[in-house]
Amino acid sequence: MKVSIGFNRHLEPDWLAQTASWVANDIAGKELKQKIDELLTPAFSSQVAKDKTRNLLFGIWCKLPKHIPNSFQKDAAELLMEHSELNLVFHWGMMLAKYPFFRTVVEQIGKLTKLNDSFIYSQLEQRITEIYGDTSTIKRSMQFVVRTLMNLEFLANPKQGLYQLRKPILVTKPEIKAWLVEASIYSETVTSRSLNAINDEPVWFPFDIYFEESDLSSNSRLEPHHQFADTVVFVN
Repeated sequence: MKVSIGFNRHLEPDWLAQTASWVANDIAGKELKQKIDELLTPAFSSQVAKDKTRNLLFGIWCKLPKHIPNSFQKDAAELLMEHSELNLVFHWGMMLAKYPFFRTVVEQIGKLTKLNDSFIYSQLEQRITEIYGDTSTIKRSMQFVVRTLMNLEFLANPKQGLYQLRKPILVTKPEIKAWLVEASIYSETVTSRSLNAINDEPVWFPFDIYFEESDLSSNSRLEPHHQFADTVVFVN
């Protein structure tokens, strides 16, 4: 079975921020692609590489998989404009929700760094190739994800083959946390998830964050249901 990866270029924070800003200003479709093209032109000599990067940026901030509503994306752009100092949070949530390969890689990084905040690249590569297969495409895509995390300053690379987590970003705003809960649900392509399970996810390693039921009321698409000592969150 052919595996769809999608994450086939590395990204820079300025490219993500500008793309999100255009989306927040209701620029979409061909016009958005044209603007991204113009943004990327100075950085690329290869048309193929530029096209792949444009398509990835467009996919993160404009293209909608069937299971994700437009309101989720619209809220992301509006929240990013309101809380621009936390723009990396929204890029992270969009990549989690839309790109399963990205989610798998950062999940494995989170697991590897749970005890000592660092990991060996070869350990990550072994885990990812066990999941997706030992191919050059998989290895290159993993490199693109890791380099993107470096560019976004989530990871440091103090010596060859060794990566360390940087200081996590504190996230306390209920409306942002509720949006990330929604992103987490979409990342699993399901309609509900346990709040305890969401809190325990290793994908949140770049952030100092804890999700509480009281956060959810700021998002009308989320509906909490109590089950024993846990809360199950549904998207409606």
